Amino acid sequence: MARSFSAVMALIGMVVVMLRGMKDGAGFDGTVATALSWMVLLGAIGMVVGFIAAQTVDESVRTKIEAELAALSGANDTNESTNVA
Repeated sequence: MARSFSAVMALIGMVVVMLRGMKDGAGFDGTVATALSWMVLLGAIGMVVGFIAAQTVDESVRTKIEAELAALSGANDTNESTNVA
């Protein structure tokens, strides 16, 4: 997930800078250098955001599964104690 966020944000950053350079009639060398700089910066930001998102989803799923297993285990304990008596 982090890789995907990083790639998308880097690509968006580069495309925006390239389009702005074309609109303003800026020079090719300066535009490409600026675009690559923004690509690296937004790629790093995307990596961090993607990592945080992946951790959040993993923790949410883990918590939900643990709660369901605890509820299932509690129901089984109740049924076993009723059957033994």
